[in-house]
Amino acid sequence: MEDNRREFFRVSFVRTIDGKLVVPEGGEVLIDISNLSAGGVVFDGYFDIALREKVLCRFALLDEPFELEGHIIRKVAKDYSFEYAVEFLAGQRAVPKLFQQLNTYQIRKRRSLLND
Repeated sequence: MEDNRREFFRVSFVRTIDGKLVVPEGGEVLIDISNLSAGGVVFDGYFDIALREKVLCRFALLDEPFELEGHIIRKVAKDYSFEYAVEFLAGQRAVPKLFQQLNTYQIRKRRSLLND
């Protein structure tokens, strides 16, 4: 049996959600978020960022805006883009609210599947 080492559950989105990534000395770029947890985010981007680079992630979930600091922990080259994973820095005040919004999103997602 595979050992699940995740501290937080992860939500995968059917359609990516829009976000912005702020890289020090690099400005702000648009990102397509494919999955999210209270511990981090996975997104696609058309730019090259170094591993361990500190970043600021901005996005909204269920109309609630979030801004979380983190660092790049995974980078996978694709045909015309990169897939990145960001680990959020611990102890940020927005994390409990993000966890709550992710729970709400999951409940709504399950209910819509059951009602289809």
